[in-house]
Amino acid sequence: METSSIITTHLRGSRYVSTLTLVRVQLDQTGSYTATASNDDDIEEVIFYLQVQAPPRITSLSEVGTNGVLCVSEGSPPPSFTWYTCHSSQRCSNLSGGWTSLSAASEGVTVQQNITQGKEGGITKVHSLLSLQALSSLSAVRCEAKNSAGRRARDLRILSNSLLSQVTVLSAVLVLVVIAIIFLILLIVLWRKKPRYEVRWKVIESVSPDGTQYTYLDPAHLPYCEGWEVPRDHIVLGQVLGSGAFGCVVEATVSGLIHSHSTTKTAVKMVKQRSDAVPSLMSELKVLVHLGPHLNVVNLLGACTRGGPVYLITEFCRHGDLVNYLQRNKHTFLHRDTVNGDSDGGYMDMTKEENVQYVAMKELSYADIQPDVYETPFTPTDQQEASSLLLSDSPQLSLSDLIGFSYQISQAMDFLSSRKCVHRDLAARNVLVCEGKLVKVCDFGLARDLLKDQNYIARGTSFLPLKWMSPESIFQNIYSSQSDVWSYGVLLWEIFSLGSSPYPNLPMTQEFYSALKRGYRMNPPEHASLDMYDLMRRCWEEQPQTRPTFSSLVVTVGNMLSDDYKQRYLQLTEDFLKGENPAVVRSRWSSSRTAEDQTDRQTHTHGSGPAPQVGVQLSEADPVEAGSSHSPYIISIGDVTIESDGTALDADSPQLSDAAAILDSQEAASSCEVTQEAASSCEVTQEAVSCRREEEESSL
Repeated sequence: METSSIITTHLRGSRYVSTLTLVRVQLDQTGSYTATASNDDDIEEVIFYLQVQAPPRITSLSEVGTNGVLCVSEGSPPPSFTWYTCHSSQRCSNLSGGWTSLSAASEGVTVQQNITQGKEGGITKVHSLLSLQALSSLSAVRCEAKNSAGRRARDLRILSNSLLSQVTVLSAVLVLVVIAIIFLILLIVLWRKKPRYEVRWKVIESVSPDGTQYTYLDPAHLPYCEGWEVPRDHIVLGQVLGSGAFGCVVEATVSGLIHSHSTTKTAVKMVKQRSDAVPSLMSELKVLVHLGPHLNVVNLLGACTRGGPVYLITEFCRHGDLVNYLQRNKHTFLHRDTVNGDSDGGYMDMTKEENVQYVAMKELSYADIQPDVYETPFTPTDQQEASSLLLSDSPQLSLSDLIGFSYQISQAMDFLSSRKCVHRDLAARNVLVCEGKLVKVCDFGLARDLLKDQNYIARGTSFLPLKWMSPESIFQNIYSSQSDVWSYGVLLWEIFSLGSSPYPNLPMTQEFYSALKRGYRMNPPEHASLDMYDLMRRCWEEQPQTRPTFSSLVVTVGNMLSDDYKQRYLQLTEDFLKGENPAVVRSRWSSSRTAEDQTDRQTHTHGSGPAPQVGVQLSEADPVEAGSSHSPYIISIGDVTIESDGTALDADSPQLSDAAAILDSQEAASSCEVTQEAASSCEVTQEAVSCRREEEESSL
């Protein structure tokens, strides 16, 4: 597009007119122009100057040093400057008259103009420096630039030293607050991800009609009878058996559990000084009270809940957990089958000397403590009592031992299932080994560091034993006795591999989940028979309802054992329930104390009149029903029966009449609930109370 044009016009004769037209004149067109007229005789020139005007534009206004303000403006023609000051921030606006003009003649004022000039494209840039001795006392300074084309002004707010220091302090505080908030958020995130101690055992309260939804009982609502309390000065703590992120298990000697002069070696659970772990330990205590004693469960012996840290006193198992026991003794394993009778170092073979060698483990656990370190020598009384609780005297491991472990664990899980209790972490590490190859199911999570234990995989905010969990537990968060059956199958694999880790060739990544969904199952372990591996595969059925129940597992595994073993186990169970085992004795005492407290309360309420009879019927077929004043969380469960050779023994048989009576009394006592408001009554029939008293007198 043309920006200029020249037109020459002939007027008349020798007269001509030439016109130069500039279209959209630009600043860069400022300058001198020459017009030339010529003919054959002469040449004439006319020179003129074209000034293109541009209003001023302030490009910069800033403080220089401590007392100076620099204003830079450009325009055409070159602009001139006028400075103004304002002392009141409320009046320093364009619409008010708070501005005062300054001149170079004013006192304490120095103005240097046109310090540097430069022409760029017809524009002249001019600098003006204002120096004031009391610049900090001002609120604002205004620079005004003007020329023949217009004027422009800009204000600069002045921050005093005190205000500047306040702003600096405020900025620093804000930065620290932001850093603290970020740090707090990170701590909260890490705290939420950190595993918390929770009781793995769950008590089922109700099941949906389709069997897919389970409602679990809050352990805090379970009863706790004061008869389980043990005076704190009766406990002498020993060395630590196991320690984890939440607490520890300590070997201890407790006096007075059986009678006033008795001492019992126990294991004491306690939590570290963390407020969130104490309620979980109390929940575990109430769950154990609810379950009652069983030969193959680590039983509750007592508790200390007042006047200091909470102690949960349980049975002591000298050989530690089953997985370490199998690994330590695998070199003694006798591969030949000893079930059918020929003794080759298996059960009751007293001709061979013990050659078990214990090796130190890498991390401290219940099983790492060497027996000769923490066990006191047996007294003759202890030796006599211990001999009656032996299933085997042989130091070697045999195939019968492995089947016996499996049988005992199935008995324990059948008992838990009958009490509507779901274990949720059934594994060899949660089975403890006692003298005579007696095993007991427990929950050893308190003394386990989940962050370091490779058996537990972080999933969200939880650490789960994925290798032992059923598909419905992993993918649908459904836990039931049938999901425990799946875990029991994995436990069988551990036993017959002599303590190997499950899924040895499958990494715990997405590949593990995909393999389970495809129906992948482990190969048979080295020492499992075809029948035993078939039992494992049945435990690993995809649908929970197609898996065997623990009652049927007791029969199936029992058929793999000799009649002699099952008879010894039956006798051992009867001795446990009728004898002086602290768990059973404490359960009796708790029941008696509850009944006496009930009688005292009724006597106090009704004066000197006789206490009213309690209308509760105990029978062999019907479960114990709680009275109307009881908590709705009491679960009615039938009598526990012990099966041998596939046939249930009647509760009224001569062999188990006393055992059934003990179980009935314990079951009646379990309906005692103590709350902060008042202790609810524990209703027990006069027949049950008299039965307990007769048993105690006969035992004495």
